[in-house]
Amino acid sequence: MYSRVKRIAALCLMVLLLAHSTGCEKSQTQPQTSPDTGAGYPMTITDDVGRTVVLDKQPQRIVSLSPSHTEILFALGLGERVVGVTTYCDYPQEAQTKPKIGGFSTPSVEKIIEVSPDLVLAGDMHQQTITALEAARVKVLVFTPRTIEDIFSTMTTIGTAAGKQEATQSLVGGLRQRVEAVTQKVAQAQGKKPQVFYEIWHEPLMSASQHTLIGELISLSGGENIIGASKDLYPMINEEIILEKNPDIMMHSYGHGDNKSPSTEQVLNRPGWQHLTFVKNKNVVGLEANLVNRYTPRSVDALEQVARAIHPELFK
Repeated sequence: MYSRVKRIAALCLMVLLLAHSTGCEKSQTQPQTSPDTGAGYPMTITDDVGRTVVLDKQPQRIVSLSPSHTEILFALGLGERVVGVTTYCDYPQEAQTKPKIGGFSTPSVEKIIEVSPDLVLAGDMHQQTITALEAARVKVLVFTPRTIEDIFSTMTTIGTAAGKQEATQSLVGGLRQRVEAVTQKVAQAQGKKPQVFYEIWHEPLMSASQHTLIGELISLSGGENIIGASKDLYPMINEEIILEKNPDIMMHSYGHGDNKSPSTEQVLNRPGWQHLTFVKNKNVVGLEANLVNRYTPRSVDALEQVARAIHPELFK
């Protein structure tokens, strides 16, 4: 019975992680905008799932159906235009004061329409909501970032749609410079790449493949993810993999609400792990879950933290 409960909890966690990743594989369609004419409107935009949307005017009332989209809006200086967010949109602090239109996976079409938006930002998991909003003649753009480069593309398209091209270009340019600074620094590392085990959850053991944002952060930081290219984004793993790979560092992002996350001391004292390199060196690093699960400008903050943890000798 206890084993069954653990598996159910793991499945719930996986659903949450996939929700933060906004669903299926990203479309290869690139955002397209019409050349500026006058104020730039009407403006035609093709979103990440290939939908073509015409914005007749600059959007002044924006609703976000994703914590990631909400963070991007505020980062672009569009907070004053936000008139609706989900109950999970908790960053920045100002987002918590905005009207709530429902949960991340359960937004209310009625509440969205009540705030009279002229633009809604959604993910590909919101298909039923999108269909209902389109029937009500509400403009919707769908974004499905999967990588840091996708985050920059999403920011650029949202900024263009909102008429904030110059500010967006400046912000994205600064973020790109920070990413390049990290990759140039870790390129100086000598010897074998540090082996990294990222623990998403502990009962049962779950990790993140290289096809996740976490996996990309490890790779860009000059580390090697011991899970590699698993067919699952967040696979349940056998302890033997950890014992065989003998990782140099363990990272985790506990904090999914059950208050039963293991302490560093408990991790270091797990039976049979005493010979592992990261245990001997007490090299266990915890990261804020929202930094590594959401696709936002703060993903660059996460990259810098991961890089410092993997290569402390390069980031003194």
